[in-house]
Amino acid sequence: MSRLSETLASIPLATLSIIALCTIIFTYQLLFDPPLHQYTMCPRNVLYLSEYYRIITSNLFHSGFLHFFMNMSSTAAISSSLEHRYGTLKQMVTILWGMILTSIVYMIISWAMYMIFGYEKSMFQHSVGFSGVIFQLSVLESNINLDRTRSVFGFIKVPSYLYPWALLVVLQVLIPAISFLGHLSGILVGTLQLYGILDPFVLPSDDYLRKMEDRSFIANFINSSSQYRGQFVRAPPELSAEGENNSGRRNPSMLLGAIKRGFGMMLNFILNVMETVKVAIFGRGSDANSNIDLGSFEALRSYVGRSSDNDEEAGTGVGDTGGVDDDDWVGLPPMPNSSSSGRDTESRMI
Repeated sequence: MSRLSETLASIPLATLSIIALCTIIFTYQLLFDPPLHQYTMCPRNVLYLSEYYRIITSNLFHSGFLHFFMNMSSTAAISSSLEHRYGTLKQMVTILWGMILTSIVYMIISWAMYMIFGYEKSMFQHSVGFSGVIFQLSVLESNINLDRTRSVFGFIKVPSYLYPWALLVVLQVLIPAISFLGHLSGILVGTLQLYGILDPFVLPSDDYLRKMEDRSFIANFINSSSQYRGQFVRAPPELSAEGENNSGRRNPSMLLGAIKRGFGMMLNFILNVMETVKVAIFGRGSDANSNIDLGSFEALRSYVGRSSDNDEEAGTGVGDTGGVDDDDWVGLPPMPNSSSSGRDTESRMI
């Protein structure tokens, strides 16, 4: 068996199915080069022109090979982890509803920004890609183990449950052309699912999913191929070995606090970035180093004088010391070229 075959065989069925679907669609894009803007998420076109198909197609199409490859790689890692924990049927339902709900939340936020603040640009922007759903799944995956910390591209370490929020900001700083609103919509949908808010409306219960697995047509489909049988993950029992519920849900009463923590962390990170940029441009100011004790200047001059006298014959005396500007601090990164910081206001990658 080739390495590719082994890799595909290790991916559970629901995750493999969505990757296969996106791959088929991307192959269609490569062969026929359809106009991408006809399949993107554009709130104006959906709400006022009734182009409802965009709710689904905007998740399945991609803007290029790198965009497609990064999204599918992330899907394989994150979705597989969740599917092995919660089962194939639940993961399939989560992904399908995730595509619909992230698009709906995206449109609601865009419409609210337009109606309340008069910001109409978000109504006309085109966004495309699967990463809105990936951010939804990352919220669920990062809350499996709350005791862990994660590194965001080596820049910062954050508690695991805040990882999607930190990733949201860091990615936007590194790649301004991506859709901040699309990623934020995925985080909000994932948070609603994590706290059980979606359960009464769109997500079937774990008990119902376990009964569905025993239905004859599903059992026959799984048993028709040894490959499917190996890649289909049954829903876990109601209670784990430790007596804890395997659903991974949090107390719904804690939802507001979780969203506040996420936005608070995101705001704090943005303020820190702005402070770094300010220091890089204007310096720290004349009083910035007043808390650093350099010792007595008279003692330092006396020491320098003694060193100069002792080393004079060898020609290694200490030369005259010039004035040091308190604003000359090293170690700050250079500012990027302003010409490369422009954003594409018409089309965004999710």
